Amino acid sequence: MKPFSLLIKPASADCNLRCEYCFYIDHLENVKKKPRMSDEILEIMIKSYMSTDQNKQYSFGWQGGEPTLMGIDFFKKVVEFQLKYAPPGSSISNGLQTNATLITEEMAKFFGEYKFLVGVSLDG
Repeated sequence: MKPFSLLIKPASADCNLRCEYCFYIDHLENVKKKPRMSDEILEIMIKSYMSTDQNKQYSFGWQGGEPTLMGIDFFKKVVEFQLKYAPPGSSISNGLQTNATLITEEMAKFFGEYKFLVGVSLDG
């Protein structure tokens, strides 16, 4: 199998800004319940991806909507599951695309500690 990166939208299209030009707006206005990825699905997804042959290089992209709506505990689980299921000698990379309005000092330190590549969109 040819290596691939995994793109995940853990909060679906949900976002805290509601930019009027966003193509997700129409979809969200008809959604009553805010979709969120459960820990169970997160673990299954990470375990499944890390069981594929990626030449020991696993790349995760976290997007939305706004992925930081999931909170710091979600991203702690991400790293926990990645370390749990990573084959020995693996390299794991995480990229996060965010509007950064919800990033706390704790989150910033965590993303730095685990070397998340953080892209910030200038919206709102």
